[in-house]
Amino acid sequence: MNNKKGSVIKEIRKIRGISQQRLGVLIGSQSMVSRIENNKTEPTDHTILLLCDALNISFEEYF
Repeated sequence: MNNKKGSVIKEIRKIRGISQQRLGVLIGSQSMVSRIENNKTEPTDHTILLLCDALNISFEEYF
């Protein structure tokens, strides 16, 4: 990920008081959350939608 969206996901997750483990349950796995937050993987469109839903942000806010 070139644009560091993972860092923003991590920040929003912490503001919302959601653990990586809990978010992992909602989107697939805790390890996936970690890889996204550390900008080691780019989430699929489906995962982005799950992230937005879990974090209560719009698809537009993600981008």
